[in-house]
Amino acid sequence: MTDPSNHESKDDAQDEERALVVRAQAGDRAAFRALYQRFAPSVYRYAIVPTVHDRTLAEDLLADTFVRALENLHKFKWQGRGLLPWLIRIAKNLCLDHLRKSGRVGAWPVGFENLLPDPGDLGGEAAVSRQQMATVMRERIDVCLEGINPRYRKVVELRLVQQLPRDRAAEAMEVSIGTLDVLLFRACKAFRKVYVQRYGETPERDFEGAS
Repeated sequence: MTDPSNHESKDDAQDEERALVVRAQAGDRAAFRALYQRFAPSVYRYAIVPTVHDRTLAEDLLADTFVRALENLHKFKWQGRGLLPWLIRIAKNLCLDHLRKSGRVGAWPVGFENLLPDPGDLGGEAAVSRQQMATVMRERIDVCLEGINPRYRKVVELRLVQQLPRDRAAEAMEVSIGTLDVLLFRACKAFRKVYVQRYGETPERDFEGAS
């Protein structure tokens, strides 16, 4: 049985949030600071950290997100989902702008594995954010794979993209499992070298750890 007190508590929290939004829209800076304290950790975790792994840059993007939010808060309309999805969309757009620029911003290769945290109850907005970021990362991965030799590219695709077991990947490559492991080690080094040359940062996860 659902505890009625939990429902009431959630309603109270939404009412409090909505009141803060209304006050902030009216120019109350204390209310906006309260919204920042409430939502900044989630924005940082769900929209910014999955995209960049430079702490200083991530903090700058978080600050930029709330500056942009303050500038546009008068446009926000309460639709029952709260302020967080709107903030995540702003942060996501700022992150994607960075990713689409000169390539100086490193990012995690989401196409290889699920590196983004579970957005929990953040709703469809977080799912859209995740999909768009994954698309950008997948494009980067494809570019880097084209930059390594075909044999290395094949072993990476078999083990890390298709995630085949070692024995099946070795069979497809027509090599022993031991030789497969060596090929994968060298392929990952080659991939990281191309990634650094193009984007200036190494992928966050070490592909040599694949087993």
